[in-house]
Amino acid sequence: MLNESITQSTNEGNGANQKKYTNSTKFIIGVCALAGQPVDELASKSGMNRSYIYEQKEKAKDYVDSLDMDDEPLRAQVIVLTKQVLKRLILSMALDCASSIDGIKRALEMSFGIKVSTGYISGVINEAAQRAQEFDGTINLESIRQGANDEIFQCGTPILTGIDPITSYIYLLEEGKDRTSETWQIYMEDCISRGLQLETSINDGGTGLNAGIQKAYPGIIIQSDTFHPLYEMGKEISKAERKAVSAINAEEELEKRLQGPRPQQRTKDKLEKTKQTTNEAISIYDTLFILFCWLQELLGFSGYSLPETIGLIMFVLEEMKKVSAKFPGIGKEAEKIKNMLPSLLSYISRLEKAFESCAALNGIPIEAFRAMYRQLAYNEQSNEFYEIEYALWDMLKDNYVTARALFAQQLKTVKKASSLVENLNGRIRKYIDIKRVVPTKFFTLMKVYFNMRRYHRSRCPERIGKSPLELLIGEPHAGFFETLGYC
Repeated sequence: MLNESITQSTNEGNGANQKKYTNSTKFIIGVCALAGQPVDELASKSGMNRSYIYEQKEKAKDYVDSLDMDDEPLRAQVIVLTKQVLKRLILSMALDCASSIDGIKRALEMSFGIKVSTGYISGVINEAAQRAQEFDGTINLESIRQGANDEIFQCGTPILTGIDPITSYIYLLEEGKDRTSETWQIYMEDCISRGLQLETSINDGGTGLNAGIQKAYPGIIIQSDTFHPLYEMGKEISKAERKAVSAINAEEELEKRLQGPRPQQRTKDKLEKTKQTTNEAISIYDTLFILFCWLQELLGFSGYSLPETIGLIMFVLEEMKKVSAKFPGIGKEAEKIKNMLPSLLSYISRLEKAFESCAALNGIPIEAFRAMYRQLAYNEQSNEFYEIEYALWDMLKDNYVTARALFAQQLKTVKKASSLVENLNGRIRKYIDIKRVVPTKFFTLMKVYFNMRRYHRSRCPERIGKSPLELLIGEPHAGFFETLGYC
């Protein structure tokens, strides 16, 4: 096998004028030499010179020697399986591995020869959940001003969910008996007792959710989530795409038939009709796709004022309805978006207030922030973009860099989608799939677990290496097990 690997690797690595060897090829040759295969034979098969093979042999020997361990370091690696370590193993398998209780029992028995009962494992998880709940109750939520609120469902039962979109801290993850306004009010008032004072709630159009939030926070701004309308509209437009693709495939199939030895006239006639259908389907989809892209831009930070944005979105929606007579779902989604517009676009007014507050606090002219926002409506290569840029340099002078940083920060701070809840739904779905029904206490344990996990990567650089809890409280914290007392 080694000889075959050498021949294959060197053949793949050899160029026209110069032989090149991959690291894996060098390692294989070094191991073969170390195993006693004649160097002359290896040189002949690989095309590598003898001195270089001896060099690879020494490297392979050094690597093998590094794997050797005497008894003392080996004994130092032994872990004493105390009750605390066993509990940590159980919790790690339940949370990190999303394992069922039966899976945990089998893993402990097969790996360590330990037999534990279902009751013992359940007791460990329930004890940890109780400790997690006590710890969670000590976290002050007063710094959270925006909340992404929604419902996650488990076998038809709603899991009321609330997340801070700035830090991604989960402040609510509780199983509710229903999704009425009274239930939402009760759970939000419990969050209020822990310091949560929301000024904006980002959520979908659920009537119970909206009413309950408004009862708990009179005068709160309801920001309709921009994620769900775009998601639903995208699903409808994908139907037009599939119809266009189907028409293209049908046309290609007819063209293949006409390439046969005896093409029929009826096939030619059918092809002509199909071409008309295909062109129409492609035209409809292309138009809808362009309009959908415009809609996505307009529901973001587009640079247009609120009246301009409303007018442009109304135009896009009307055009969508005109070209989608064969797709009634698009018309229905367009009407939904039209009715939600005041709430969908409330982030524009909130952004204006954020600009005013930031300008007053930092001594930056409010006109500068407004000009920067307006600049987003133009292409970076356009004359309008450069005219605004020159005006900003003239207006801000030495404060230009500072103002730009503050402007970018405000865009990051004002949120308009509750997609973090959808992300959380995806993360807990594996637990629901394994356990079928996740106990109420386990949701509390998961909440603390997710809040204390540090980000290894993120599109938000400020989150990397930090946990949601650390981002919320502004200081480092102990590890998950240490916090719950499993040292």
